[in-house]
Amino acid sequence: MSKHLITIVLVSLMGLVMASCGNNSLVGTWVEPAAEGSYLGEVGFTLLENGEVKSINTGFREYTRWEQKGKRLIISGVINSSVPSEFADTLDIISIDKEKLIVGSDGYSVTYQKK
Repeated sequence: MSKHLITIVLVSLMGLVMASCGNNSLVGTWVEPAAEGSYLGEVGFTLLENGEVKSINTGFREYTRWEQKGKRLIISGVINSSVPSEFADTLDIISIDKEKLIVGSDGYSVTYQKK
């Protein structure tokens, strides 16, 4: 192989490795610390790679699907009550890093810790 082709391949591979290392993925378990005196404990969700969501102590709200559209996180699910109804929460991703996710809507924000 020519030196030029080898250089292109190596630079491309380095770019992929660096992009994956710097990627602050939404996939994982995100929880709000339990409020003092709360009997529920941590509240949050686990976002799976296949678009499914597992609810953590969310009461009547059962999350089922999630997707990211740009800087927005959309979580859909069902409210289990006497008359079940579907919902979709669209949240702005304010900040994300390896340890913390901050989402919000209409001036309200929630900070989740990654487990």
